Amino acid sequence: MAKSAKWGSTYKVLLDVGFLADAFTLDSSLLDGTDVLDGSTDFVDVTEYVTNININRGRTTQLDNFPSSNCTIVADDRAAERYFDPLNTASEWYSGGTVGIAPRRKFEVYGGTAGTTSMFSGFVFDLNIDYAEPNLSTATIVATDALGQLGQTVLTAFNPSSQLTSARVSAILDRPEVAFSTALRNIETGIATCGTVAYDDATNVLTALQDVAIAEGGRLFVNRSGLVEFDARIAVSFGTAVASFGGTAGIPILSLANQYGAETVLNRVAVQIEGGTASSVASGTASQTQYGIKALSLTGVPLATDAAGSALALSLLTRFQEPVVRFSEMDVLLNALTTAQQTQMAGLEIGDILEVTKTFLTGTPATVTQNVVVESIRHTVNPSTHRVTIGMGQVQLVLPFILDTSALDDTDFALQ
Repeated sequence: MAKSAKWGSTYKVLLDVGFLADAFTLDSSLLDGTDVLDGSTDFVDVTEYVTNININRGRTTQLDNFPSSNCTIVADDRAAERYFDPLNTASEWYSGGTVGIAPRRKFEVYGGTAGTTSMFSGFVFDLNIDYAEPNLSTATIVATDALGQLGQTVLTAFNPSSQLTSARVSAILDRPEVAFSTALRNIETGIATCGTVAYDDATNVLTALQDVAIAEGGRLFVNRSGLVEFDARIAVSFGTAVASFGGTAGIPILSLANQYGAETVLNRVAVQIEGGTASSVASGTASQTQYGIKALSLTGVPLATDAAGSALALSLLTRFQEPVVRFSEMDVLLNALTTAQQTQMAGLEIGDILEVTKTFLTGTPATVTQNVVVESIRHTVNPSTHRVTIGMGQVQLVLPFILDTSALDDTDFALQ
């Protein structure tokens, strides 16, 4: 059953065991219990046995592809009467000679004060049982998200026609050898066009999708509810911050780091499209003079034209040719937060815009506030604490341009 921590959050870990887990069984189920006729779900609630939860989602920098996210739980298998142990044929999660907790079974973690906010949704990848004599046993389950499954799937050769990046993502996911559910997608319409690309036999599906995300200059990841997200290229954002951190009224910050240096600079970007012979190059000469040449070269990008490659190169150059002092990572401890703040933390998502404020005791200015975008989220939950580590990237947040009000040369405003 769901478990409430001493700081007020409620957690729930659910496992798909491959058969109806709550079907009423004669001589076993209780008349006033939770089992129902014919059953209603394959999931069992294992939260009461879980001692640790670790969730790791997102990427290190804004130029990286998103890797598969993962979640690891540790459970007391002795307290569970060895229900997790695949050697225990008496386990309630063992049916018809089949181990219920098996690779590719669905796996879900919820948090927040009600235990209903999705924090991770994926599939069992690995189950390890550690025995400590005479009768202790610990179960460790590692789960990955849908990108992990797509990374183990390959395409049959096909040759799609020119189409928007978003349509190319859908075309790959629609392939019969992939057959990824349309209900598990959230595909935003792209702005770039992919060319006619011949995909060879045994092309890795995840690699093909990531190549399309590179062509778009957007994001491809799996959200906390298990949907494959494809986000279009964003030059500026008209969004607003979903949460405020630090300052006098924001969610308290345990630690905060900023990043400023030449390692964040790109001032020569070369993009060669699939089948092309020359790269389209965008150079920031002033930046090169000041910081030296910091190059990024992308080859085999599945764009339709050199002009599209040039537009991608210019977009990347515009975003990264100057170093920006930005808050790059922060830690938040849920133990001291309000119930509303705890639920807000459990529901943070990659791509969310945050407002972060740092107050200083010395120097000028006394406070600095930045808008940042969430690039990674790590949850570390144990019996004593729940710590959330948020990796952040730069974002340009602008307001809609209003005639007779906004200044023409004010970069805080832009056309929608």
